[in-house]
Amino acid sequence: MAKAKAFASGTIVNALATNYGSAFALDLVTNVKLRFENDLKENIVYEDGKKVKNQIVDRLLTAIKKKAIVEIESKIPRQSGLGSSSAFMNALILAIFKELNEELNAHTILTMNARISLEMGISYTGAFDDASASLLGGIVVTNNSKMKILKWDKKSAKALVLIPTWQRNDVLIDEIKKDVEFVKKAIKEALDGKYRDAMLHNSLHYCSALKYPLEPLNVALNYDVAAGLSGNGSCYVAFGNVNGLYKAWKEFGEVVKTRIVNESAEKLTIPDYLFAK
Repeated sequence: MAKAKAFASGTIVNALATNYGSAFALDLVTNVKLRFENDLKENIVYEDGKKVKNQIVDRLLTAIKKKAIVEIESKIPRQSGLGSSSAFMNALILAIFKELNEELNAHTILTMNARISLEMGISYTGAFDDASASLLGGIVVTNNSKMKILKWDKKSAKALVLIPTWQRNDVLIDEIKKDVEFVKKAIKEALDGKYRDAMLHNSLHYCSALKYPLEPLNVALNYDVAAGLSGNGSCYVAFGNVNGLYKAWKEFGEVVKTRIVNESAEKLTIPDYLFAK
């Protein structure tokens, strides 16, 4: 049986507006165990102990003409802007490659993740930024349409995830793609390592377009942290000197203490051609 894991991702810049994104790895993990079984009529999938149907498992295993028993356990809240789909896909691909004794090539894994995500309508951009942070650890800035990493940075920091009391809103693509100056500015700031400014400008744009409150950000401005809306919501994330913010954010919902992860999810081959020249 092959075992693999991948990390959650927090957003610095959401790629939906411009196809350029930036994300960081959070120490919230999805684990996948997988064993090929030749005599199965269909794949057997358990998610947190419950038997489920999973289209992604079926899609990936059909492509290699295999059947398997798959066990998934995840600490990443789903549909919350924390890259749960990217993390699951990374862990699943890693487990399949391990069971096949294939090289764990980061470029192969990440481009496969993004292409399947686009093909299956899981993500609008392929979420190459989320997938890269989830697999490699640290902070990445990516060109999602070219599936290249523009910057890979390491930063040791405590982090928080705010899971607010309000619901996730619909993703309004037309609104997101209107007047993207703040997002362009945010990408430049992320490339310059100005993560606090990048997350603020990104959030000003996306909170407005997706109708999320700015109060968690306004509160965070009083602390020595970088903070913002994660993905398409509804979660917010922060990193830095987060102790004071932990108490302040509790008025908005559940707050999870974690950290930025700087190590890769597994021992990988990381080729030069993964990075933009």
